[in-house]
Amino acid sequence: MNLSLFRNAVVYISVVFFLVSCAGQVAPQGGPVDTTPPAIVSTFPPPYTTKFAGDNIVLEFDEYVDHRSTEESIFISPNLGALEFDWSGTEVTIRFTEKLRPRTTYVVNVGTDVIDVHNRNRMAQAFILAFSTGEEIDRGAIEGKVYPQKSGDQVSGVMVFAYNLGVMNPDTLNPQTTRPDYITQTGKDGAFFFRHLSFGSYRILAVKDEYRNLLYDPEIDEFGVPSNNIVLTPDDTLQTNVTMRLSTADTTAPRLLKVTPQDRRHLLVEFSEPMDTSTVSQHSFFIGDTVQGNVLNTLAAAPVLPSFSTFLVLTDEQLASQPYKLFAQESKDLAGHAVNPIASALAFNGASLKDSLPPMVRSFSMLDSARTIELQAPIQIFFNDILQEEQSSKSVVLRDSTKSSVPVSIRWLSNAAMEVSPQNQLMPKAWYKLTIELKNLLTQTGKKGKDTLQTLVFQTLDPEIFSSIEGILVDGNRSDTTGSFHLFAENIAQKNSTPYRLALKQAGKFEFKDITEGQYILHAFRDRNKNKKYDAGQPYPFKQSERFLNYADTLKVRARWPLEGVQLIFR
Repeated sequence: MNLSLFRNAVVYISVVFFLVSCAGQVAPQGGPVDTTPPAIVSTFPPPYTTKFAGDNIVLEFDEYVDHRSTEESIFISPNLGALEFDWSGTEVTIRFTEKLRPRTTYVVNVGTDVIDVHNRNRMAQAFILAFSTGEEIDRGAIEGKVYPQKSGDQVSGVMVFAYNLGVMNPDTLNPQTTRPDYITQTGKDGAFFFRHLSFGSYRILAVKDEYRNLLYDPEIDEFGVPSNNIVLTPDDTLQTNVTMRLSTADTTAPRLLKVTPQDRRHLLVEFSEPMDTSTVSQHSFFIGDTVQGNVLNTLAAAPVLPSFSTFLVLTDEQLASQPYKLFAQESKDLAGHAVNPIASALAFNGASLKDSLPPMVRSFSMLDSARTIELQAPIQIFFNDILQEEQSSKSVVLRDSTKSSVPVSIRWLSNAAMEVSPQNQLMPKAWYKLTIELKNLLTQTGKKGKDTLQTLVFQTLDPEIFSSIEGILVDGNRSDTTGSFHLFAENIAQKNSTPYRLALKQAGKFEFKDITEGQYILHAFRDRNKNKKYDAGQPYPFKQSERFLNYADTLKVRARWPLEGVQLIFR
């Protein structure tokens, strides 16, 4: 080889080697897929150090981690202001910009949003480092779990805030403007724990902190509040089983979205969200003629089920093309908010189409020719007009495959929808026909249906696929004893299935009868305010949630094999 070329090659290789050796370290490539979550292997100061007087701490991970996710996951309580980060390989030095307080326990919390560089694995659980500038470490602790708003939702990485009520007024504590004294995050299963808290009373709040601002932002962040007070004392240093279920606050007043004339006697009135139907009636709507100032009377109103946001309104006869304005008043949404006054009125023009459409069935709650229908399942019928209930009830006939009549009970959901239920259990694996004799339908304006029929055919379940879940419910709480217990069995093997539901007036034995086989989860709540629905409480003004439980195990239910011995324990 030419000597000059040889020397040039040696120089080139040396330069390349030098540049590579000086480059920043990166995670090794190749090999099996990395599924191991990152972990902290050493700290400075060591855990539980007392009389600490430094101005920085050091954390060392067992692998390369993403700098940004790590820095955003590090919280120090009490707050030390802005932090400065200095990285070297798998080690980070965290410098304080404020002086440490004397005789104070500090808790460094590294949340579960930390991810590694190689395969973006998240930390399995939050890491805590405690040290004190005084002679001892605070000993208070709180453990609990956060549950999702919907079954199957992720609860990893939810922020959990703790506020020391001894240093603030609990009545004016607003988590929308006040940052917490202590912070941690949930692990993969929703579990969280606080360690090294000072003794005193605490308020706990779970927040899906979308803006990462350590504040609760209503309607943006899901939240969860516990059902009990939390107090730490020298004789009771640990509070366990603090459970919270995530929910979303509705703080927005409903708005009137649209008014659509169907004909000269009917309007469709649409709100921005589902409404409390008990607050919406014919008296909820005022309609004025904007030209002559005359009032257009409203005679009836009914929700267009199964939606609760649209209502059919019956009026006196409108004048074609006449300008009108509809005002919604005294109507409330499901959260109790009245219609926004600046969005409570809409203009429309009177319809030219006469009210000539006869009453008929708009839809049923099940599909025609549906199979595997439960033996006493109610059937909902939705009509296209507002009916006279007594006369229209005569239109319903249920027959079996031999054309024999089956006795039914009728419950009107509104004057435009009814629910039909067999008075006795139907025969298994049998075909039935529900017939609506339209000639017996009578609207409130006196129109009769045509002399024809609308039918729904369905087949009932095979009882061989039935089973049951039996057990006992125990309530260990002796102070919160108001309200009945509501139990739910949800088949997670079937998408969008309706949970089976039981109500118990008191703790004791329970049985979910005649349920289909599948994978079930059980959950329950105690209905403290007796409104038959779970109330999640609220962060501000603070209101505790109702007590609830989620059974820890998934239950496999097999046909013809009753599942017994399930124990539900309320705390």
